[in-house]
Amino acid sequence: MKHLKILEVLEGKEMTVNEIAEHVKSSVIETRRLLLRLTEQGKVESFEREGKILWRIKQKSKEEEKFKYA
Repeated sequence: MKHLKILEVLEGKEMTVNEIAEHVKSSVIETRRLLLRLTEQGKVESFEREGKILWRIKQKSKEEEKFKYA
């Protein structure tokens, strides 16, 4: 399952879609589609730095941590 590989690759890292696609041996289009699905599920997030879009495991806010068992 490629979405699990994407999550493993992103663990503790920030990467571009091209870098992720290379690591999981998938096309950029398929990788982008999977990243968007993972974003909808709240597992990853994207942000811009120095003109590049980077992806990472979603960082939970203090409020999310506080109410995760509610």
